[in-house]
Amino acid sequence: MIRPQLPIIRPRRAKRHFRRSRNTGAALLLGPALALASLPAHAASDGDLTRPQVAACSTRYAPVQTLAMKANDDPEDWVKDTLGGQRRWGEQNLQQLSAADSDLGAPALRVTYPQGTSSPSDAEEGGAGFVMPVPALRQADRACLRYQVRFQSGFDFVKGGKLPGLYGGDGPTGGDEVTGENGFSMRLMWRKQGQGELYEYVANKESDYGESVGRGRWRFTPGQWVTVEQEIVLNDPDEENGIARIWIDGQPTLEQHGIVYRTTDRVHIDGLMFSTFFGGHGSDWRTPRDQTVDFADFTLMVPKT
Repeated sequence: MIRPQLPIIRPRRAKRHFRRSRNTGAALLLGPALALASLPAHAASDGDLTRPQVAACSTRYAPVQTLAMKANDDPEDWVKDTLGGQRRWGEQNLQQLSAADSDLGAPALRVTYPQGTSSPSDAEEGGAGFVMPVPALRQADRACLRYQVRFQSGFDFVKGGKLPGLYGGDGPTGGDEVTGENGFSMRLMWRKQGQGELYEYVANKESDYGESVGRGRWRFTPGQWVTVEQEIVLNDPDEENGIARIWIDGQPTLEQHGIVYRTTDRVHIDGLMFSTFFGGHGSDWRTPRDQTVDFADFTLMVPKT
């Protein structure tokens, strides 16, 4: 039985014209009914967002690369040499977490945000970042990223901060213009009181910086590991039919349609953008004390063949 199409959210139209996809996405919304968690009242402004009606992407995709630390790995060498990380910064804020301390039975990566820091362009450098191209994605037009994240107990979220996501092309960030030909970035963010959201640099965004999507659809609980899954499906270059989906701890959380990731078929999904810091920029974003967030189990996947 075909279910009626659920409402979707479409980003604001780019300055150039695109054909709307003739595929309404209904086929992507088939499947058993899924329980919907209650939303905070302020999320009513996101009423056009829905939750994925397909299984979590890790069940439909096959891994092509994992980012697992080994005992005694030096974090800086791991990022530079093992992962081939590019555009690296904040290595001084990385440390390995032992298998025992991670509570996962395997080492993890701990990122420190020193007191008084926010974005990398602020007075002091807090957090860390790099981009990791993944040749095994093979110029993918759809991909899945899974990782685990744990905010320290008692974490003060302040106004918000960045979390990793998928990217393509030049991976624009930091107020960069997105032309449709220079790529995209699809990071996540935490916001006040641990609210989660997608933070998008795509061709049909309107903000001078990233576009905030789905704020409050989920929350990060300090002291607990949370599993994040992100699926993105690139648009046809002349249509507004790109898709983004999020699952949190395996639960369907957010689905967005109408995204323009690209205006040329030369742009594909290239890899992981590891990016985490408080901010925004400026004193009202800065962390009031030294704080940490742990990361583990990064896995990049492509559709099963």
